[in-house]
Amino acid sequence: GELEARMAALLGKETAVFLPTGTLANHLALRLLARNRRRVLVQRESHLYNDEGDCAQQLSGLTLVPLGAGKASFTLEEAAAEIAGPPEARVRIPVGVISIETPVRRVAGEAFDFAEMRRIAHYARERGIGLHLDGARLLIEAVYTGIAPAEYAALFDTVYVSLYKYLNAAAGAILAGPRALLDGLFHQRRMFGGGLPHVWPYAAVALHYLDGFAERFAAAAAAADLLLGALDEHPGVSVERPRAATNVTVLNIAGR
Repeated sequence: GELEARMAALLGKETAVFLPTGTLANHLALRLLARNRRRVLVQRESHLYNDEGDCAQQLSGLTLVPLGAGKASFTLEEAAAEIAGPPEARVRIPVGVISIETPVRRVAGEAFDFAEMRRIAHYARERGIGLHLDGARLLIEAVYTGIAPAEYAALFDTVYVSLYKYLNAAAGAILAGPRALLDGLFHQRRMFGGGLPHVWPYAAVALHYLDGFAERFAAAAAAADLLLGALDEHPGVSVERPRAATNVTVLNIAGR
């Protein structure tokens, strides 16, 4: 309960629920937000689309519509075109949710364009479309962008944050959002096999490392920048860091 309250406050949400995996957090968020509108817009390179075993499709009857192949971001125009559907369509199939992952592991940890994210969120809000943020590595991204986790989360109904990727828990995830939406989620958590009775050590470790995380990681990122700068000056070594890079860097080393 303490961990859930701390994470909800950090993300600026009313409440939060512990879940054993990020896969379950993403899946349950989509189930809650979609209601009777079965289409979900996602990034083509997202974890949700590539690494969750089609759970949303098989277990909840949702249809994932991929956008922005090969990129971290998709545009409002791409999303709007899918929401409108083809003009010749005989039957309207409304979009229920837009899910955005940032940073995107499959695109070398690049961040989703924040200005585009705001445009998409505003457009979705006007049309009653649910918004979910897969922020598994959000606390890492915030150090690089200077945008607070709560500022990201404010654009979305729900947000998932990992506990093991950088808070050292053996496993675990937090799903945060409005109380009216998440109250009673423990019933669905148990239905999907996620009601684990002995996870208090995960919560205890995550709570321990949550204090001071942003400051520690900022110092680590600054040290990494010094190292990468020195390497980039070395003959035969080049450093690739896109504009939207977070904690992933590509080193090219020329052989003799």
